[in-house]
Amino acid sequence: MANMKTFLSFILTAGFLFLACKNMPVPGEGPLPGLRTEPQPQQEPYLSLIFDGIESENPDNLTLAFALSVKNPLSFTGRIKIESWHVEVNGQAARSGFNLEIPEPGFTVEAGASASFPLRLNMNMPALAGEGLAPADDYEIKLITETVFYGGEAVPPAVPPAVPPAKMRVSALASFPGVRAPVFSVAAIAVLQAELINTRFRVTIRIDNPNPFPVELSAFRYVLYGNGRLWSDGTERNVISVPAKSSTQSNLFLSMNFMGMDRNLLNQIVNLVDVNYRFTGEARVSTGIEYLPLFVTAFDLSGHSRVLER
Repeated sequence: MANMKTFLSFILTAGFLFLACKNMPVPGEGPLPGLRTEPQPQQEPYLSLIFDGIESENPDNLTLAFALSVKNPLSFTGRIKIESWHVEVNGQAARSGFNLEIPEPGFTVEAGASASFPLRLNMNMPALAGEGLAPADDYEIKLITETVFYGGEAVPPAVPPAVPPAKMRVSALASFPGVRAPVFSVAAIAVLQAELINTRFRVTIRIDNPNPFPVELSAFRYVLYGNGRLWSDGTERNVISVPAKSSTQSNLFLSMNFMGMDRNLLNQIVNLVDVNYRFTGEARVSTGIEYLPLFVTAFDLSGHSRVLER
């Protein structure tokens, strides 16, 4: 009988132990009974700034396109606001010559989502030249922004944020070749044929290309004044190629009609007298640079020249 009691006691003990082991959590599947678990900290928002490309109609005004990308891992909507920004040109701080187009008053990023927002940096190259930062053969433009992430949809002071604001500094670098407009000058004015009514003559222009790449000029339009009077105007449609860091000369052949004009003007030209001239116009310039496929450059030249014979 004692052996039977011992056997039953053993069976009951083993059963209790089996049930206890069955109810215990498997390691890695949950906390042990009676232990407290600490909540996992939420991840912080992440920002990055990316250079997208350049838009331009002429080399004096460039627009650099950037994208501000935001990742919001939080469980509520956030707002991004750029508090301040500045620009460095080839490692030097620029005080003027830039304008940044920013969404106002800020932009929203939904909970657990990512978003990208465009920023446009407008560059005024003559203003940069006034600071001694242009022209240059190559540019490295660095845009630095001081950005704040506000938890909640509103940006202070409208509504207190859900979490303390997170300040982040992000930057992006844009590298590209600089482009400068060709420089024009009048090299010579020569009479080809002088008649009572019509006179043909040649204007030799010099075109200097300050860029480290060749340029081509087309659709060359011009107006020439001599001693304050209109001499001739016209269009040169032949393409004029100018090598990199070099210059070339091109001849423009003009025809003047003296009907109704002062006879003294004709006498000045026929007698090869010096003339005060003004030469204005514009030309289309092709650079071969992807972001600047074609632009129009204007010129307005004046000076004193002899009227040579042929």
